Amino acid sequence: MPTLPPLSQPVHDIRFLYDLKVPTRDGLKLSADVFLPKGGGRFPVIFLRSPYESLLQMHIEWAVWWAQRGYAVVIQDDRGRFESEGVFYPYRDDGPDGHDALAWIAEQPWCSGKIGMSGRSYGGLVQWQLAPYRSPHLTALAPQVIMGDYFKDYHRPGGAVQWALTIAAAITFSTAVAFVQQGARHIFGNQRFYRHLPLLTADVEAIGREIPFYRDWLTHELDDDYWQAINTEARLDQIDVPIYQQAAWYDPYTAAMLRMFNGMRERGYSAHARQNQKIYVIPWTHHLPEGSRLGDLDFGPKAYVDLKEEDLRWFDYWLKGIDTGVMAEPPIRLFVMGDNVWRDESAWPLARTQFTPYFLHSNGRANSLHGDGTLSPEPPGNEPPDRYDYDPDHPVPTLGGNNSTWTLMKFAADQIRPGPIDQRPVERRDDVLVYTGPELAQDLEVTGPLEMVLYAASSARDTDFTAKLVDVYPTGQAIHLAEGILRARHRRGFTQADFLQPGEVDEFRIELAPTSNVFKKGHRLRLEISSSNFPRFDRNLNTAESIATGTRMQLARQTVLHTTAYPSHIVLPVIPR
Repeated sequence: MPTLPPLSQPVHDIRFLYDLKVPTRDGLKLSADVFLPKGGGRFPVIFLRSPYESLLQMHIEWAVWWAQRGYAVVIQDDRGRFESEGVFYPYRDDGPDGHDALAWIAEQPWCSGKIGMSGRSYGGLVQWQLAPYRSPHLTALAPQVIMGDYFKDYHRPGGAVQWALTIAAAITFSTAVAFVQQGARHIFGNQRFYRHLPLLTADVEAIGREIPFYRDWLTHELDDDYWQAINTEARLDQIDVPIYQQAAWYDPYTAAMLRMFNGMRERGYSAHARQNQKIYVIPWTHHLPEGSRLGDLDFGPKAYVDLKEEDLRWFDYWLKGIDTGVMAEPPIRLFVMGDNVWRDESAWPLARTQFTPYFLHSNGRANSLHGDGTLSPEPPGNEPPDRYDYDPDHPVPTLGGNNSTWTLMKFAADQIRPGPIDQRPVERRDDVLVYTGPELAQDLEVTGPLEMVLYAASSARDTDFTAKLVDVYPTGQAIHLAEGILRARHRRGFTQADFLQPGEVDEFRIELAPTSNVFKKGHRLRLEISSSNFPRFDRNLNTAESIATGTRMQLARQTVLHTTAYPSHIVLPVIPR
């Protein structure tokens, strides 16, 4: 195998240019800070846009790292944030403002004409927003842990409000980022605040005034023109740039990122775009890795990866023309939990996947960890249904999982920790149905998308159903793998509200987050069914009222069926070993 040339080394001193003014097409001036290698000349550029302040410590450290390696770095405050003029409204202006900034950067005497973009979360969002404009100056992108469909994947997964994240983002975007720190636990980021009703006035409860974009997020309850106007996943056919996405199994956006990876390979604007897509899936959360341990698990020394080094391989190739080997590798690299190894793949779902249904069984008492629910590949016969009462005043608490709120509210009084956390505290509740398989006689790999097909009835006209896949260790630990939710009114789509007929059986298809996990010999598969996951998601009040303005609660009597006619099951993407 030929020896590859070394990656760019940290050999440069740095020159700093503060608060340069970048013009927009509507006459505003947006602030940008620039970090340059000393000595003059033209350099490839790494560009970051952010609503979180250009001179945050993490941004400075990131910029210095790149400038030392021979890149010019531009960090721009979003419109209406910090030193930038205008009014900030999330997502709306990031495309045109970013496109105008690319044109300005390309004119600077220190720019080589090659521009790449990097950034996580909102720093990835802005990349997708400007990409459809097809700037001739944009050479490569590297978005981390972000999506393009703001209704389906950000604010309303499964039709439920991703509540703790939505209100945390609204507060963060309306105040200085530092405000969401230690002292904020006494104002918001606690259970008292999360339980505020109606949801629409939580902004006033938090900061004493209305937040216009937050109210728009809540009052646009269907996937209407408001959401479609900012949906970049719907515009992949307009994007003409190589993209290296970096996702995480316990981030809420991984399903979306894998869809967009496939979408770009199928629908990208040109062969150049379609043939130069990559994705990297780490065993982490929305928060960047700091070691090998996450939640209640240690994934071992191979798990940690320095994402800057991976970005460097990407940008050295596309912006400097260095053969780093990054494009000679398969387009997918993922971490297989359980075995705790990295593996390269060429397609998603994996071409060798065997989609296998695992069916719910019980004698009518699957309630809690101590019930009689089981899970197996055998279809059910005529078994009695399971029932539980969902009381929105006493919801099932969020415990680990695929959520990103901790990144914004890590100093909250009631932290919503993400990741692989033991689920036994919630499995002891009678409003959680628990179905557990037998001890495995051999390892079982599950890698791919997950879907729960649930046949159920409710006494309410609207309610939620949740599903959670769990890996049960021989010690009894019940480690969270993936979760999902579906609001009943959206069981037939997000462009309409179709309320239930109380007592009538209906089909509910719940999309769980994708995963890659080897259930080891002696472990057991477990599935949880319930109706709340709070405060990651808002509580369905069971009244069919407006999600934004509803305040009245009622109990819902839920019935879950598993019979020949109604074979409730989860579809597992089994990988032959």
